[in-house]
Amino acid sequence: MQLASCAPAARGAGAAADHAAKRPCYSHYASDSARESRRRSHPHLIDTLVAQRVFLFGFQTSLKQLQAVFPCHFWILFPDHVPRTASNRFPLQSRVLLVTQGRLCTMLAQRLLCVQGQRALLNALRHATSILSRRHIPDNSAATFVATLKGHSRPVTSVAFHPTAPLLATSSEDSTVKLWRLHSNNSSATCVATLKGHKNSVFPVAFHPTAPLLATGSHDHAMKLWRLSSDNSSATCVATLAFHSETVDSVAFHPTAPLLATGSQDSTVRLWKLSPNNSSATCSATLYGHSHGVTSIAFHSTLPLLATGSQDSNVKLWRLTPDYSSATCAATLLEHIYPVRSVAFHPTLPLLATGSNDTTVKLWRLSSDNSSIACVATLAGYLHLIYSVAFHPTAPLLATSSNDRTVRLWRLSSNNSSATCVVTLEGHSKSFVPVAFHPTAPFLATGSQDSTVRFWR
Repeated sequence: MQLASCAPAARGAGAAADHAAKRPCYSHYASDSARESRRRSHPHLIDTLVAQRVFLFGFQTSLKQLQAVFPCHFWILFPDHVPRTASNRFPLQSRVLLVTQGRLCTMLAQRLLCVQGQRALLNALRHATSILSRRHIPDNSAATFVATLKGHSRPVTSVAFHPTAPLLATSSEDSTVKLWRLHSNNSSATCVATLKGHKNSVFPVAFHPTAPLLATGSHDHAMKLWRLSSDNSSATCVATLAFHSETVDSVAFHPTAPLLATGSQDSTVRLWKLSPNNSSATCSATLYGHSHGVTSIAFHSTLPLLATGSQDSNVKLWRLTPDYSSATCAATLLEHIYPVRSVAFHPTLPLLATGSNDTTVKLWRLSSDNSSIACVATLAGYLHLIYSVAFHPTAPLLATSSNDRTVRLWRLSSNNSSATCVVTLEGHSKSFVPVAFHPTAPFLATGSQDSTVRFWR
């Protein structure tokens, strides 16, 4: 049943008076084209609204309609002054997005009121929020599904594109790493090699920026280096480095120096100096400072900085020594309130993105002299933990993935002080979604607990 919030089928006297007072405010948004225009130009507003009291206003407006039509069924009552207060506090453009889409708020009211118990209510709210978020995706979405890659027998934990070759690496809880050769039109990929050697789940994978080298980390406490064949159709393990005492959750190559960093559940970060022929590595430093496991690490593309995220809810910035043999903690970022899952530096701008179990993504800007860093934006709207963040190599885009099985693309503002969600990608049947942009093509890869990898163009 569809009920337009601007013209309900039936109302009580008080509700009708409220409606009559507000109705002129909506007159210039009455046409379908005007509402569609607002929906296209502000697809991000729904995420912001759901997290604020204006969401309650839209919900209660539709609830009044339902109570007028079905007074015996929708019996929950709210104070009359609450919608009126919300009407005064929030701007017209925000209210219009909710109220003019009456059928969606009606669906939300139905789902929330036809449940019993706190857990059921929470699940209904998550489902309703998902419905609203999908409804406000613009039709000219920035990405479309291209292909599904099947081959792993357990959840896919990481994805990484080769910097120059048409190659994708994926890791999995099935203890293997797979190499996939991209088709010429990037419409799909074919598995060309399955790398076996780890004794337990493999989590991070990372290609060397220039050498034919791949690094992997595992629950078996080891980090392995693999040398790619000349045609990239296979790889051979050339080194196993088992110095961590717990799971190796993250690996990253330095963009220019012969340096590799690993983060572990043993709460440490290790710096490794690669040998001249890249056949081995020597631990040059162990960085202490986090009180819980290190889940993500990232080198800055040009500055001597390393960012680390941890289960202690903190992000640390480490300044590398001139010879890259060690690092000292330069800053500790305390904004997140739950474990930090992912960190990523922008390839060219002085920006850092962090994702956390607290369901938020934060943007941080380095000062002009790189002596300090400040949080400039918090991207909210998720109801589940953030699993991965990744900047596009050239476009002003940020990809974020969540435990709700979705990936969102955010467009950075012109001054890089905020970001707007422009599309939400759905398709995986289970959670945990690592993401990676192709270095040159308009291409995105995602992995999931459903054991598959998906391509998006």
